[in-house]
Amino acid sequence: MKLEYHTTSISFSDSFQVERKKISDFQVNWHSQKEYELLYFIKGDGVRIIGDHMGRFKDQELILIGPGLPHFLKAEKKLTKAVDLISIKFDSALGAGVLFSLPELSEINDFMERSRRGVLFSSATLKKVKEQLLQIPKNKKAAKVISLLAILDLLTKERDFEYLASDFFSVKESLENKSRILKVIHYIEENHSRNISLEELAKISHMTSHSFCRFFRERTGKTAFQFIREYRINKACYLLINTQKSIAEICFSSGFNSLSSFNRVFKDHKKVSASQFKVQYLTLLQ
Repeated sequence: MKLEYHTTSISFSDSFQVERKKISDFQVNWHSQKEYELLYFIKGDGVRIIGDHMGRFKDQELILIGPGLPHFLKAEKKLTKAVDLISIKFDSALGAGVLFSLPELSEINDFMERSRRGVLFSSATLKKVKEQLLQIPKNKKAAKVISLLAILDLLTKERDFEYLASDFFSVKESLENKSRILKVIHYIEENHSRNISLEELAKISHMTSHSFCRFFRERTGKTAFQFIREYRINKACYLLINTQKSIAEICFSSGFNSLSSFNRVFKDHKKVSASQFKVQYLTLLQ
């Protein structure tokens, strides 16, 4: 599959797109688009790669993805329930208009520009806009526009959020290069539980090892092995939360060769041990 540039289909009677979707086999391939996209995951669990950020989306999560920012989303294969989400896509001009250029909306416009790296909002912030997000797919005409502006106005005022992609992240627009990155991501996804050599990744990219290393880092801000380690850690987090496997079982099934290496890398990335991570997560659910 090729990494794609997506265009959003918006009807002539609308200035932006709002959809609530329930998808049993949820996957959004590595792509970028010209619009901002506000994604509210009502239910779901899986991998999210946004620029050079890798993490997991989960129930009750709100993220904003900026225009031109490549991203990849995929639900866990073993997920028994459909992913339930609301997607709101809009550009900075809200269709053919110039709404965001109004002086009264300058703060929203400034925030939109600063959020091109992608933004993960806190659960406290989500609670403040949750009812409006659930209502907006049902709204029509002016009520829909008013709801969007109210949501954006509130998000703009919040300070409890984190940027996702690094500030130096960039991806060149060559379709050939995008296709190569996509192949590498899928190859890592399918083979993360075993050793993956640099030569393998270079071969599927039709490049020399030296050229591949430079290519991958320029487009993700990470080395291939940093990317693989982060993928494995995020897979381990999923297994810790959703299975009864032991730490040792999770260590090897997520691709690590030794328990000591797994424990060290996990703590480096998550700032707690794997066992502490599981206890903390289960405590939050009580």
